[in-house]
Amino acid sequence: MKILLIGATGMLGQALNNDFISENKQVVTVARNQCDYNLDLLNEGKHIIDIIEHENPDVIINSAAIVNLNYCEQNPGDAYTINARLPGLISLACQKTNSYFIQISTDHYYTNDKKKPHTEMDQITLLNEYARTKYAGEIYALNYKNSLVVRTNIVGYRNKPDNLSFIEWIIKSLDSKQPITGYNNYYTSSIDVYSFSAILREIINYKITGILNLASNEVISKYQFIKSFAEILGLQDLVNQGELKKEKEILRADSLGLDINKLNTYLKHHTIPSSEEVIMNLIIKYKEGVFHEL
Repeated sequence: MKILLIGATGMLGQALNNDFISENKQVVTVARNQCDYNLDLLNEGKHIIDIIEHENPDVIINSAAIVNLNYCEQNPGDAYTINARLPGLISLACQKTNSYFIQISTDHYYTNDKKKPHTEMDQITLLNEYARTKYAGEIYALNYKNSLVVRTNIVGYRNKPDNLSFIEWIIKSLDSKQPITGYNNYYTSSIDVYSFSAILREIINYKITGILNLASNEVISKYQFIKSFAEILGLQDLVNQGELKKEKEILRADSLGLDINKLNTYLKHHTIPSSEEVIMNLIIKYKEGVFHEL
């Protein structure tokens, strides 16, 4: 099986690449640098078609995205190019290669539902440029019949000092004894990148198409998540409760829980982790030294 991994140097791309290599899979990587194809996807994205047609991969995974909400609002053209146009180009190329295409999407589609776990069929709300461009990317990807859109909320380590991940921000704040405010009105069903990678590698074998949620098996607030993480490190006193103030920030979805019942019907070799298991997986990796900046 030949796998074309787009966005291979990102948080998810790194995890997937490492796992595929450990399984002796043939992986062809694409990103801005340090890959088999060093491609500036923002300015040279159209060349992805040539790469796909040349490599003729069995599977294509697109994990490239602009996820910074502020950047997307200020640069909607860039957000569209990466989050929407790129999966459109991949979908177009797949018409010739008949590759199985997996588009990694988002959960930023739901609001005012608190801890509700949303199914793949629930109505969505597009509140900002990030959500709008990611949803457009879903539509473009699904224009190709042999494609799967994965909705998720991934947490893990990126190891890029100028672009800390959510977990890296938590650890650096706690390590420097800086108080952290966690929102008690912002809900997710976040899954660690390692569990996500393992489950996705199983899903590939089943060639599922359409839309699929891939997340932890429960919905908790960001405050609960951060507090639980800090408790394991004995630093829970640094975590305070707060509320997401919608009127002072970019409009954003706040009820991002995902229902994983559909995913459960497919899995044979993996179980979907709880929030506690997600946090423990991240703590274990931290103690193993995955986060090199500390």
